Amino acid sequence: MSALSGKPLPPVAWEVAVASLLIGCRLWIYGLAFVAQDWFSILCAFWIFSALGSRSRAWPYVAGAVMSGLLILYGWRQLPLVWAALGFSP
Repeated sequence: MSALSGKPLPPVAWEVAVASLLIGCRLWIYGLAFVAQDWFSILCAFWIFSALGSRSRAWPYVAGAVMSGLLILYGWRQLPLVWAALGFSP
């Protein structure tokens, strides 16, 4: 509940607060250099955008860009490990 009006906060405000808190915790624990390339922090930022701007016309393009970026991030970090596990590393 909001202390000023006595009305409960809307669900969007709670979603933004929780996602911001999760990003803040990751930032505090790992630092800015890690959080900028952290998939969890990217998803939390997308969560904030989707809570605030899900009705905008840019939402599908932002969703596609975030999902493509996460796929690239996954491939960049995981494919060398996969190749090494399969014995294809130089």
